[in-house]
Amino acid sequence: MPNIFHGIALQMTSNGTGIYYKPGIKFKQHSKLMVALGIHLENKYQNLSRVYVGNRNRSIYLDLSAEFKQELLQEMIAGTFRPVITIQGGSIADVRSISGTDNLGNWKWKYAIGAGFQFYNVRTLNELTLKYNQNPFTKGNMAFQLAMYWK
Repeated sequence: MPNIFHGIALQMTSNGTGIYYKPGIKFKQHSKLMVALGIHLENKYQNLSRVYVGNRNRSIYLDLSAEFKQELLQEMIAGTFRPVITIQGGSIADVRSISGTDNLGNWKWKYAIGAGFQFYNVRTLNELTLKYNQNPFTKGNMAFQLAMYWK
């Protein structure tokens, strides 16, 4: 029986924010396979004037991807922080392109690569990661992600 864990993540970029549900399993002793299901809210432009402040071109994206995570330097690290690297790939779609059963949306490929560290807070595994995201909608950007995992 696989040892399934659950997680949530908040990801911040220069032009938006995303929230993700991340279930996964242990793949090897220091490796994990996960699925990232989430929504990314993006604000591309901000309109400023003397009287009005507003956002234009607000987009909502559905994100479905697989993630491989490798813990590094397990035998050499002294302390509570463990460095990790992640590789992520999947698809992303704009919610406006989904119109029902006839059109399931305009799904496009995306990938991400990142590095960060993990630490425990009581029984919850926390992770801080800096990632480079590349997809056709946001044209590549850096993202800061905070994730929490539990069994």
